[in-house]
Amino acid sequence: MPDLDLATLIVVTLVVNLLVALYMALLARLQPQQSAFRHWAAACFIFVLASLLATGRVYQVPAVFSVLLAHALLALPPLLVATGLLRFIEGPLAKLPWPPITGWMLVYLLALGSSYSYHYSAAVLNAAVIVTSCVWGVKLLQQIEPPRFINRLLQTVLALHALTMLMEIYLYLRYWNTALPVAVADILQWILSSHLLLTTVAAVLLPLIFFITREQTLLRQANQDELTQLPNRRYFLQESIAYLTRKGDNTAATVMMLDLDHFKAINDNYGHNTGDVALRQVAQILTQELRKTDFIGRLGGEEFAIVLPDTTETEARNISQRLRLQVEQQARVVDGKALGLTISIGAVYSSHFSAGQFERLLKQADDALYDAKRSGRNTVTFYCLG
Repeated sequence: MPDLDLATLIVVTLVVNLLVALYMALLARLQPQQSAFRHWAAACFIFVLASLLATGRVYQVPAVFSVLLAHALLALPPLLVATGLLRFIEGPLAKLPWPPITGWMLVYLLALGSSYSYHYSAAVLNAAVIVTSCVWGVKLLQQIEPPRFINRLLQTVLALHALTMLMEIYLYLRYWNTALPVAVADILQWILSSHLLLTTVAAVLLPLIFFITREQTLLRQANQDELTQLPNRRYFLQESIAYLTRKGDNTAATVMMLDLDHFKAINDNYGHNTGDVALRQVAQILTQELRKTDFIGRLGGEEFAIVLPDTTETEARNISQRLRLQVEQQARVVDGKALGLTISIGAVYSSHFSAGQFERLLKQADDALYDAKRSGRNTVTFYCLG
């Protein structure tokens, strides 16, 4: 790559990183509870400062500034990116592993200070720091569930960055005591260009991860019941109707309503905390027993609803009895208390189901549930509409 192109790339890289640093500093001010932005803003600012010091070698700036101080600072940005990811993933108050970080940095600074004027020592040490920090960042990003495209992209960028730095280490060590051949010098210049580009891409992706994750969190909070982690009433109705609409009319399906027997007595006698544990335990049992194609949601209180699409009447009857039996067997003890928890189920089967009938069938399933309650609880009342 010609020198002019590299010089232009360096200028563009520094300008972009400075803009990103200012942007994330603003985000840190607007989102003071998200301490990751302070780490990432500092990483970009320090990268710009260290890069300016490193370019001082072209203008005969003493090595103590253009090599020693520059490489000491260049070790901080990748580390700050990783610590910012740790705070982002585990929470803004997550404890940083200060003992290993401090020990690691002291070893680096001592090694750098004693050897920066010797051959390619500073470059090799700095590349090793970048590799370590990138690997740590990749491992942290693997903790984000479910993995998203933007997470995978940043992991790829960090992994590529680590690989290019490993290539740089290999080349410098191979030609440690000799002058670099022209071909190798060209490769190292390409590695420098890649380093600048990958650093800039990573800086741009960091705030995107925050916004995408926050959007997903808000969407989950809007659609999910906080206690049981099941779809809430609005999302359950929306998704069930949408699915059945796509399937078209004359679809065989079953709608169920169920609730916990004597739930008020559980709250009154054992407290609402035990009642909450009971709801979570029942939700977990139901989720485990249902198929992936089934829909389940918590409608409110102790009431749940289920849709079994593409299900025969016999299959629906068997599933409803299995759900009742599994709750009876697995929820005898709740929160360390022998509650003998049971559920009642009202179910309506239709062999010619259409999305327009959903609300009516849900009401009929609710009527069937009341019949199950009147029949003594811990039972299933099943209506078949043909």
